[in-house]
Amino acid sequence: MPTHNDLKEFRLAVTGGTSGLGLALVRSLVARGARVAFVARTARAVEQIANETGAYGIVGDIGRKADTHPIALQVMGNLGGLDALINNASALGPTPLALLADTECEGIGAGAQCESFGPVPIDQSALRRPGRLRTERARRRRDQHFE
Repeated sequence: MPTHNDLKEFRLAVTGGTSGLGLALVRSLVARGARVAFVARTARAVEQIANETGAYGIVGDIGRKADTHPIALQVMGNLGGLDALINNASALGPTPLALLADTECEGIGAGAQCESFGPVPIDQSALRRPGRLRTERARRRRDQHFE
């Protein structure tokens, strides 16, 4: 009998999936049986994490408008749909982040662009794609475990 930790029916995408919280999520979701695609800017890191986890890695920058539609197409094409998007990417720079008082306004604007609008094409692609039946079936299955 499956448990609430069983994610075999779920298709998830993680932005910023090669370090920190994003990487931890990719590893955890794959370990729990989910089909995972992740996005990050550095090709070498994407290749390494994809090989390590078996998740589908996509090189791209959701903060760049020219990258967002190709990313969405790759996510949808490789997962066959999308049940959840975890938007973890940030354009604010390397961690640990600088103090807010030490961050230029332009940097904050770029971060907001990436974090707020970058994943929109992925969301739109998921909503336009037929086959929500699988998502509904997965929801019902999940809800049965919490009755």
